[in-house]
Amino acid sequence: MSAENLRTGAVRLEKSRDPRAQLAQKYFTLRPQPLERWLWAQGIPPAAERVFWLHWHEGMRRGDWCSELPLKRVARECHLDVSTVTRAYQWLVRAGCIRRTDPGRDPANPFNQATAITEVRVPRELLIELDRYPDRGAKRVGEAGTPAINERPETSAFSPQTTTSAAADPFAGQSGRERLRSLSSLTRLLSAEERQQYDEALRLRRAHLNFDVDSALSPEERAKVLQHLSAHATARRPVPVPLAAAAIPTLPRRRQLSTFDLARLRRDIQAVTSSAEAAELMREVAWSVEEGALKRFDTLHATRIALKKIREGSWTRPNRMPPNWSPG
Repeated sequence: MSAENLRTGAVRLEKSRDPRAQLAQKYFTLRPQPLERWLWAQGIPPAAERVFWLHWHEGMRRGDWCSELPLKRVARECHLDVSTVTRAYQWLVRAGCIRRTDPGRDPANPFNQATAITEVRVPRELLIELDRYPDRGAKRVGEAGTPAINERPETSAFSPQTTTSAAADPFAGQSGRERLRSLSSLTRLLSAEERQQYDEALRLRRAHLNFDVDSALSPEERAKVLQHLSAHATARRPVPVPLAAAAIPTLPRRRQLSTFDLARLRRDIQAVTSSAEAAELMREVAWSVEEGALKRFDTLHATRIALKKIREGSWTRPNRMPPNWSPG
């Protein structure tokens, strides 16, 4: 074996023993950067941030963004006191980051309260500006076998990425109505020949237009018209829908109560009836809301109708309900 091969083998062996490369093979989580930076901008306490990301990861793992973690377990995994976790919940609820509900008594042990359901949410202030942030680029596998988190270069750590099309926008910073007004004022100055070419360029997605020698547009206004044509030409074309696919009627989606809705329903039913009947009543109400007679109402209205009937003693088992049906 040559000396070069020995050196190459030694380098590869050294890389395989690198603890950073070994650590990259362990389980890891991805935190959405816009949400993380928004929390930093709000001055979130470190304890509240630990609690929030714990529930975020658990809800993302379950797939319904809800989690049932006992208070003592949250304190243990976040290395916090129980009182500190309670204050963190209060801060997160006020900020609109989580929603919590008491699901009532534990069905397995009626003398104990069940674990609260925590749903992580996107704050309204961030939700309004969510489309401004770029999506992650295509993933690739690096030398260590870990997927790249983001392949797009960013202009700054917190500001959304500015693209070339946005920089070339002639009406940047204007609302939709102001854009239409500005564009209309420019096209009114076009001559008949220029307007014909303009309409043809829009139809064929061309970025070029031959202005008249004595055009009424100034050089700056001509540049805006050309920039508008260029942005229209490079815009994503709408995907045509095949006639066969368009003719097929879409079936309505089956309503399914979320974990949060089921927990709230169980708590409300336990408040108006005995614990022995609560489990069966909850199953009947859930079926009626998802697939039965209450399906035509929205979820909150339907559950209120069912609770009123239970309080008045007029609730009956829904017709056509399967004997072994269970929610979720």
